[in-house]
Amino acid sequence: MQCETETYEKLLANFELLCSIMRQPGKNQELVVDLTKIEEIIRKKIPDTLGKHAPEDFYTLYTDFKSEYEKFRDFILYDKLIGKNVIALGGGFSSGKSSFLNALMGRKVLPADIDPSTSVPTYIVSGEKHEVMGINVFDAQVQMQPRDIRKVAHGFGELEDEEDHTVSDGVTLGHILENIFFSTPLHKYENIAFLDTLGYSKPDSEKYSAKTDEQIASGQLNASNYILWFVQADAGTITEEDIKFIKTIRADIPKLIIVNKADKKNLEDLQEIIAKIRLNLELKGILFVDVCSFSCKSEQIEDDALSAYIEADTAKIRKQIAAWNEEVYESNFARNFKELFVRCRDFYEDEIDEENQRLRKLNLSLTKLTAEDIDEEVLEPLQQLVRDAQGSVNELKNVSRQLKELQDAFFTEIKYISDIVGIAMPEPSEIDLLQEKNQSPLRLLEAYLKEKGIKADSSVESFLEETFRGIKPVINKKAGGGEYASELAELITNSLAIDSEDIRINDLLRGVTG
Repeated sequence: MQCETETYEKLLANFELLCSIMRQPGKNQELVVDLTKIEEIIRKKIPDTLGKHAPEDFYTLYTDFKSEYEKFRDFILYDKLIGKNVIALGGGFSSGKSSFLNALMGRKVLPADIDPSTSVPTYIVSGEKHEVMGINVFDAQVQMQPRDIRKVAHGFGELEDEEDHTVSDGVTLGHILENIFFSTPLHKYENIAFLDTLGYSKPDSEKYSAKTDEQIASGQLNASNYILWFVQADAGTITEEDIKFIKTIRADIPKLIIVNKADKKNLEDLQEIIAKIRLNLELKGILFVDVCSFSCKSEQIEDDALSAYIEADTAKIRKQIAAWNEEVYESNFARNFKELFVRCRDFYEDEIDEENQRLRKLNLSLTKLTAEDIDEEVLEPLQQLVRDAQGSVNELKNVSRQLKELQDAFFTEIKYISDIVGIAMPEPSEIDLLQEKNQSPLRLLEAYLKEKGIKADSSVESFLEETFRGIKPVINKKAGGGEYASELAELITNSLAIDSEDIRINDLLRGVTG
C-alpha cells in the first residue's frame, strides 16, 4: 500500500508539472512591456521591405538579428539577466558543455548526454537559492524545480515500481520549452550568465534537429559576450566543420577553446592536440583567447603529470572566467542590431553606384548615337535600357529610404522598451554614431581597392591568407585592440606597396583595430 501511495504521488507530481509546462499565459503573466510593435517590425516589415532587394548574406544577417532580439527578450522575461555578461557554451553536440558546467558548479545541476531534440537552451545565473523558471512555446512562465530540468530532457513521467517494472513510459518535453532560467548559489560569478546552448549539427547528421540547426546555433552564439568553445580530445584536433562554423561567429567575441575529456589522452598526445588546434586556428585566421584542456574526471586520472597539466589548464580557464566576471557590462544590443541595417545600407549604396555608372554609360552612348542622326527605331532598344536603368536606380533609392525609416522606427521602439525595463540602449539619433569596430581586414581592403579603382582577382584572398600566415597573431590574446596595429600596418604597406603616409589606409587600420 505504501508503494502504491508513493507511485500515485509521483504520478500526481508529474501530471502537475505537465499541466504547468503546457499552460498558456494568464493575465498575471503579462509582460511589463508591449512587444507587439517591435515584433511586427522584425517578423513582417524587415523581410517585406528588404526581402526583394537584399544582399546575398541577408538570411544570415536576419537570423542573427532575430537571435539578438530573442536574447533581448530573454532579458525582459528574466530580469536577473540584466547587467550580466553572457558566456555562451558552444561546440558540436555531446562535446561536454553541460558536464563542464556541472563541474564548475561542483554539483550535477544539468542533465548531460541527452538527445538534441529534447534539449532546452539554459541560462544559469547566481542567486541566493535554487530557482528554475521555464518559458514555453506559448510564452508562458513555468515555475519549476531543479529536478524538473532532468525530467524534461530525459523522459517525463517514467516511473518504476519496487520490482523495477515500468509503471509508465517517459515522454520528453524539450520541444515545449523555449528556454530555462536557473538561479543557483552554486554559481559563483555574480556578473556572468552562462548560456548552455544545444550545440550545432548539419541536416545530414543523425543528431540533427530543428533546435540544433547551424543558423540558429550561430545566432545564439553571436548574441553572447564571450564564448567557451568545446572540442573533444578524441577528435585529435579541431574539425573542419568546427572551423567553418566558428567563422560564422562574430570575430570580435572573445573565444576560449576547451579541449574536453582530456583524461582520455596521455600527456604527450594531449599537448600535441592542443598545439595542432592552436596552429589550425591561427592558419585559418580565427581569433582566440587560449586553448586549454579540461576533464570533469580529473580525480580519476592516475598519471600525475597528466593530472597536473589538466589541473593547471583548468585553473587558467577559471582565471579567464573570473577576469570576464570583472569586466564592466556594456550592452551591445544596439551595435548588434545595427549590423543588419549597416550591411543592407552598404549593399544598396553599392548597387545604386553600379546602376548609376551603367546609366551614365548608356546615356553617353545614346548621346553619341543621337548626334550621328541614327534612326529612332535603332535607338529605341538603347532608350529602353536607359529607362530600365533609371527605374532600377529609383527603386533602389526608394528601398534605401524605406530602410532608413525602418531603422529609425525600430530603434525608437526598442529604446522605449529598454527604458522601461532598464536595459542600456542609445538614443535613436545616436545609433548612426556607433562605429563598426573590429571589421574584417579583408573587407576593409576590398573597400580601399574599390575606392582607388584597383582591380583584384579571386587570388587576393588566398594571397592575404598566405601573407598573414607567418605573423604571430598577437590579437589572439585579445580580439581587436591596438597591440598589433603597427605590425599590421607595416605588413599591409610592404606587401601591397601602399604608401605608408596614405591617410585612407591609416583610417582602415583604425577600423580594424577598433
